[in-house]
Amino acid sequence: MRRRSFLAGLTILPALPLAAHAAAGDLSLGIYPGTGKADIVMGDFRAYAMPFAQALAAAQGGKPKLTLFRSIRSVMGSLKSGRLDLYFVPPSVAVAVLDNDYSPIARVRDQATGVLVRRKGATVTAVALTEKGSWLDVMARHTLTRNKVDAVKILNFKTQEDVALAMQRDYAQAGSLRSKLADELMANGDYELWHPLPATPDFTLMASNRMSAAAQDRLGAAAVALGPGTIQALQKTIHSKVTGFVIDKQADYKTIKQAMSEAGY
Repeated sequence: MRRRSFLAGLTILPALPLAAHAAAGDLSLGIYPGTGKADIVMGDFRAYAMPFAQALAAAQGGKPKLTLFRSIRSVMGSLKSGRLDLYFVPPSVAVAVLDNDYSPIARVRDQATGVLVRRKGATVTAVALTEKGSWLDVMARHTLTRNKVDAVKILNFKTQEDVALAMQRDYAQAGSLRSKLADELMANGDYELWHPLPATPDFTLMASNRMSAAAQDRLGAAAVALGPGTIQALQKTIHSKVTGFVIDKQADYKTIKQAMSEAGY
């Protein structure tokens, strides 16, 4: 695992300057890559995400205006100011975007999965979670409540790497991770599965309701029709598994909404 400076608590990083409202035919797209890719290098992000943005903009006969967000707070700030045409965001953020006059038009085919892992033989007194409001945060809180685990301290960190590092340095004895990183951590034999998190829809493409239904349909169809090269490039920008998109205008976010309500978000 890449070692870097340890973020002691939640750190809010600013987004890039927001794209202005798209000109006629152009398409403004904002992507929050999630807690596993929040520190992606800008050059890499643009190189890997631009084919995705170009394919969507082509469906509108225009050019893409691409924005990278590095925190949930910056996404919410965008919704209050420079609202974009599209947001491609993790599920808990999709719920927040949905409540701001946007609609889901497509989602990645694979569901969001994750687990709470703990150090073998350790008594859990502190649990490390990612950014407040992230999927790993809200679903872990939901799972702890359902399993009547309440006498623990909750620590929030910016990225999944920070969560893993918190456990390795014994700031916390357990943590919430997406399945891939959890498997890597448990492979060394020092950690074990504690509780699985409920599976939910994952990264979702949200379109502004300022768009016509026909325009939203075209964009959803463009996402579903993406070629393997574009999908593979997009995979490098986000931490979730991306094998393709499916049309889903009625994605079920009830469990996530309940978890967010329970957490007071």
